[in-house]
Amino acid sequence: MRVALVCALVGCAYQPGSFAHAQHDFVGQRVTVGCLDVTVARRADASIGPVLGYQFGNRCDHPALIDLGAARVIGRDPQGAGVALRPYDPHRELRPAELDGRSAGAEALAYVSDRPVFEVCADAAAVAHAAPPRWLCFTAPAPATGGSR
Repeated sequence: MRVALVCALVGCAYQPGSFAHAQHDFVGQRVTVGCLDVTVARRADASIGPVLGYQFGNRCDHPALIDLGAARVIGRDPQGAGVALRPYDPHRELRPAELDGRSAGAEALAYVSDRPVFEVCADAAAVAHAAPPRWLCFTAPAPATGGSR
């Protein structure tokens, strides 16, 4: 109810370049590609591999393509060897979609890896089928510490 009231009073359309929507800041490294403001952040790894969180806002008044499945993602082990990572999508749900003008969204994807991944790099421009590439790289998140003293 509170969000609906705030939206009624101030409007909830995504504001270009704000990297925020409905009073929530986007988390991660920022890049603007065409009509999209995109942030990418590495989250805690899942048992199958690294996880990247994507947040995006459409700067334009018309729909814009968003294709998280098209993001090129590379993982590197501690020795620097690289391998292309694919998103975990057992039900084949990832497909291109249009994000309405001045709208925002978020999604997290796990990437399958059969070895430990120290660094993950994602081409954020590929999410919008744009060029040149806009690589964003992330080292492994710090392990969680247990309990307090």
